[in-house]
Amino acid sequence: MKVTCLECQNEFQVEPVSNGDTVECPFCGIELEYKGKNPQGEESFEIIEEEK
Repeated sequence: MKVTCLECQNEFQVEPVSNGDTVECPFCGIELEYKGKNPQGEESFEIIEEEK
């Protein structure tokens, strides 16, 4: 699954995730929590920790 970081806007690849799983951006270190698909059918993430 491709993820676009909400902080630095870089795109990176992650293994498939489930609701509530977290991923870390390899570019800036921000942690994102997977929120499932939004009403438009796109993958939705939310920042859960500030940049390290």
